[in-house]
Amino acid sequence: MAQIIEWSNSNGGWLALVIFVLGLVVTFLGRLWRKKQSTHSELKIEVIDQPTLCSSFDSKNVDENFRLHRTAFLIYLKITNVGNVPIQIDDIHLGYRSEGADDPESYRWITSETTMLEDYKLPMIDNKFKIFPFLKQSNADIPNSSKTYLLSGQCEIGLVYFEQEESKGKDYPYMDKDFTVSTKIRVHDTNGHCWETDAAVVKVKIDAIREHNPYFGLTREFIETNT
Repeated sequence: MAQIIEWSNSNGGWLALVIFVLGLVVTFLGRLWRKKQSTHSELKIEVIDQPTLCSSFDSKNVDENFRLHRTAFLIYLKITNVGNVPIQIDDIHLGYRSEGADDPESYRWITSETTMLEDYKLPMIDNKFKIFPFLKQSNADIPNSSKTYLLSGQCEIGLVYFEQEESKGKDYPYMDKDFTVSTKIRVHDTNGHCWETDAAVVKVKIDAIREHNPYFGLTREFIETNT
């Protein structure tokens, strides 16, 4: 015991320095952790079932033995800022399992959204229609703010729309036995962050959609014809 006391007395300055340095390190690490917590950015991505859907349909027919097709996806998203800092939503990408892929678990990605030619309408009772707001596109028949800058705790709900380019063969979404297509939705922000969610999207025949939305799936053909 006497030796310990003697050593402590003779090395008191050194021990004090070590304790001081350790205190600085702990304080520095604590501040870094608090700073990281206070600047945490995160989005919660949810896909709302109605009116989310997709459809594959014939495009241009070059001849009887060479048929082209497209697929269009309509996704109704709820995006919530669950982080601690404001987030500006940027690009939204959609991936789907392709019928023609060698690997059934691989996803084909559509990395640019498409502008719809009309508001999307869903028939209701008494010959009335429900019009859904777009997330990033302005509606024609209802007011919407197209708000993509979210403060902490804020959320936004709206439609995003994708059209696959003209394709051939089996390059269309693989449909599961429950008539749904496995998809992934990725939402990017302007700071390079990305958040992803999975969604089973019901596949619908194009005639049923175009009964009330006659221009569904025709944006790319309209642009190609008029440019």
